[in-house]
Amino acid sequence: MEVVKEEFVSTPEAKEIMAERAKEKNLAYEQKICLEYLDKISVLTKSKFNKIKQELSEIKILKPKHIVMIINTLPDTMDEVNMLFGKEINLKKEEIEKIIETVNLHKT
Repeated sequence: MEVVKEEFVSTPEAKEIMAERAKEKNLAYEQKICLEYLDKISVLTKSKFNKIKQELSEIKILKPKHIVMIINTLPDTMDEVNMLFGKEINLKKEEIEKIIETVNLHKT
């Protein structure tokens, strides 16, 4: 099998993709389990997901994969944000605070 394209997909996006596939055809056992899991852990509505994604995109240092990581974990504290990225990117205190503020605004 050849990989044609690779994308970073957040939990809400994965849930939407799997739900569409379920409408089109019967899912395999593993796919059904995956969809059930995504239903349980996905806490963002589509509109909240779009808003948080747009606001996080405004933080210039964040790449699409970083935004997906934030959306999938929804960190609440500076420590959680720092642990999420480790030494991969150097975020300023203001950027971390903006991430936390954005997550908390759309999480509830």
